[in-house]
Amino acid sequence: MNQAQKFTWKELVVVASMLFGMYFGASNLTFPIQIGQQSGAAFLGSIIGFIITGTVLPLLGVAAIAITRTHGVYELAQPIGKTYALIFTIILYIAIGPAFATPRTATVPFEFGIATHVSAASAPIWLLIYSACFFTVVILLSLNRHKIVDYLGRYLNPTFIIMVVLLIAIAIFKPMGTTAGQAVTGAWKHGAMSNGIIQGYQTMDALASVEFGIVVIMAIKALGVTKEATVAKLTVKSGILAASAMALIYAGLAYVGATSLGHLKIASDGGIALGQITQYFFGNAGVYISAIMATITCMTTAVGVTTSFATAFNGMFPKWSYKTYVVIVSVISFIVSNFGFETIINAAKPFLMFIYPLCITLIILSLGSSFFPRARVVYILTTIFTFIPALIDGLNATPALISKSGFVQSLTGFESKYVPFFEQGFAWVLPATIGFALGISVYVVQRLRENSQAAVSESDWS
Repeated sequence: MNQAQKFTWKELVVVASMLFGMYFGASNLTFPIQIGQQSGAAFLGSIIGFIITGTVLPLLGVAAIAITRTHGVYELAQPIGKTYALIFTIILYIAIGPAFATPRTATVPFEFGIATHVSAASAPIWLLIYSACFFTVVILLSLNRHKIVDYLGRYLNPTFIIMVVLLIAIAIFKPMGTTAGQAVTGAWKHGAMSNGIIQGYQTMDALASVEFGIVVIMAIKALGVTKEATVAKLTVKSGILAASAMALIYAGLAYVGATSLGHLKIASDGGIALGQITQYFFGNAGVYISAIMATITCMTTAVGVTTSFATAFNGMFPKWSYKTYVVIVSVISFIVSNFGFETIINAAKPFLMFIYPLCITLIILSLGSSFFPRARVVYILTTIFTFIPALIDGLNATPALISKSGFVQSLTGFESKYVPFFEQGFAWVLPATIGFALGISVYVVQRLRENSQAAVSESDWS
C-alpha cells in the first residue's frame, strides 16, 4: 500500500478542517455580512471579489509552499535576495502575529459578546480580563503543536462550522427579505467586485497562507506521509477543500447580510449586524450564540497564527525556544488587543495596501517558477516595479496627517494621473506586469546567450 492510499479521506478532511479553522477568524465571519448589507442588490459581485482575495489567493499561497517544497516565506522570497527575504519574513510574521491579526482575534468577540453588556466606563477593564483569559488559553493550546490537528480539526472547528451553517440555512429557508431592490451604498456603487477584493485584504489570509502551508505539511507528515511529492499533493487537496468551504460560507453570509435589510438597517460593522441577525432568528439566545461562534473561530485562528509564528522564528533565531516564542507573541498580542478593534483595523489598512501586492506577486512568481527556475532577475524586477506603487498606495491609506502632506499628495497625484486602476487600489498591477515582462525578457536573452556560448564551446572542442 503506498503512502497516498494510507492517507484516508477522513484524515484529509480533518487536515482541511484544521486549515479552515486557522484561516477563519472573526473578520471572516463578520466582513461578508457587512459586505452583504452595504452592497445590497450588488452583493453577488461584491462577494465574488471578496472570495478572490479571501479564498483563491490563500489557496495559491498554500500551493506555492507545497509545489516549491520550500519551508516558508523566507525560502520563497530568497531569489529576490537573502536580506530582502529576511526583512519581508519578519515584517509579515509580525503583522500576521502580534501587530494586527492575532490581537484582533480577542477584540472582535469581546466587542459584540461582552462590550454590549457592560458600561462604557468599565469596558476597558473587562477587555483586559477577557483578553488575558483568551491568550492564556491560546498559550496552552499552542505549546503542544503536535496536537494542533486534534484541537482544531477534530473539535473546535467542526463546532463552529455547525453553528454558522445552521444560521445560513435558517436564513435561506426563512429569509428576512430579498436581495432585489436593496440599496447599494458607498464605494460599492462604483465597483462592487473591485471593492470586494480590497475588503478581502482585511482577512490577511493570503499573507497567512505562506505560514499556514508549513503547519499543514507538518500535520500531514505527522499522520505518516513522508514522500515529498505526496505531501505536496495532499497539501494542495486540503487547501482546495478548505477554500471551497470558505467560499460557500462567505457567499451564504453575504446573502444573509443582504436579505437582513428586509428587517434591519445597515449596521456600523459586521459584528453588530451578526448580533442583530442571530437575535432575530434565535431570540435573546442569539447574542450568546454569536459570542460563542466568534470566540471559537477566533481561538482557532489565534492558535494557528501563534504556532506558525513561533515555528518560523525558532527556525530563524534558534537562540530562543519554540515555547518562548509562543509566550512572547501571545503576551504582545494581549497588550495590543487592549487598544481596541477599531484602532487595530485603522492601523492595519495602510500596511495591507502596501504588503499585499508584494505578497501576491511573490506567490504568483513562485507558482510559475518552473518556467524560469527561480531566476533572480524575474523576481527582482517584478518586485521593484511592484514595490513603488504599492508603497504609494499604502501612504495614500494613512491618516490625513501623512496622506494629505505635500510630498504624499505629489506622489498620489502623479500616480492617479498616469497609472491605471489607482482609484480602485490596484495601481501596482500594470507596473508589476511590466516588471515581470522585463524580467522574463532579460532571462530569455541570458539563456539564449548561455546556450550560444555552450554551442560555440562544444564546436571548438570538436
